[in-house]
Formats: sequence, C-alpha cells, structure tokens
Amino acid sequence: MSRSVVFLVLVATLCTPVCSQAQRTRFGFAVGKSFVGGGDSRTLVDVGDFNVTGADQTGFHIRAFAEVPVSSPGFVFRGELFYNRLHSRPNSWAIVGSGTGAAALFDRTIGLTGSFIGSLRPSARVSPYFVLGAGAFLSSLGTNPDPQSSQVILTRSGMGLGLQTGFGLRVRMGQRDFLVEWRYSQAMNNTRGAGFMPLTVGIVF
Repeated sequence: MSRSVVFLVLVATLCTPVCSQAQRTRFGFAVGKSFVGGGDSRTLVDVGDFNVTGADQTGFHIRAFAEVPVSSPGFVFRGELFYNRLHSRPNSWAIVGSGTGAAALFDRTIGLTGSFIGSLRPSARVSPYFVLGAGAFLSSLGTNPDPQSSQVILTRSGMGLGLQTGFGLRVRMGQRDFLVEWRYSQAMNNTRGAGFMPLTVGIVF
C-alpha cells in the first residue's frame, strides 16, 4: 500500500470516532466558483524539460459534507469531501521565486478534510460563522510541452496535508440551513497547484 493511500486512510480513521458519537448528524452539499489564491501559494514542479505551476484562471468547486454537533452549541465538526478545479489558457506562464513555470492547463484538487465551524450567533435565524480545518489533499497538474496546445499529455500528482480557513453566513429555513461561504485552501505537499478560494452556496438537511 502506498504512503498516499495510508495517509488518506489515517485521516478518515481520525474523523470516524468524532462522527460515531454524533446524536444528530446533518448532511449537506455546496457548489460554486473557485478563484486562484495568489502567487505566494505557487511552487515549481519539474516535468522533465520544463517546470509547471498552478493554474491562473477561475474554475469550479463542489463538496459534500456531514455536520456533527460538539459540546458547545456554537460549534460543529464538519467532515468533507471536495473537488476543486482551476484551469489556464495555452501559453500561460507564471513567475515563482527566481524561476518561471508554465501555468497548468488543469489544476485539480480532491480533499478529505475535517473542520470546526464556529457560529457567532448560534441561536439566531441568520448567523455568521468561521471555518478552520485540515486534511488530505490530492493535487494533480496537467500540462503539454507544446505551449500552444490545450491538450493535456503530461500529469504530475502529489498527496499531503492541506489547510483551509474561511467564513460564511448560515440562514435557518425550518429544518434546513442555507449557506453562503468563502474559503482559502492550500495544499502543503511539494507537488501541488495554486491555493484556491472557493465562493459557494450550499444547503444542510
């Protein structure tokens, strides 16, 4: 079994005891637009004859999650599975430190994370909240040695720890909650894409 698979299983195992203690677990999903997180999040990835780095164009984000109450009424634990995709146009380049790299034609991240959600007004119908979490991020960059081509023929992938933080607004609608949320997420492994900032809308059942 590879180290990446072991790491992913370990993260899932750590989340299981918390989820198993839930008295009222709720489920939800969210979708939205993902923005590039900025130049400071980039790293150069060697693909042989040249370097590739994270994408530079907006993309798509989707996630499914389960929320588990914890001891304080203002906090819940949220286990999540997400998919994020950014992209670049052909012949796009970025300066990273003292070097340059081709912006990846696709920049995909799949994550399994655990986050703590803290509501500022837990009993109110409308409540702002903050998000702080971490988990396993699997990053994949697709590129082509021909800078004019949009077809991906080379892919580099890596898995490691990822961090995320953000804030949102929860609106209670009977038995359901409507969510508007912004986050900043960043993989910490050496082979990774750009940091990304998903702006999403979601619902909790």
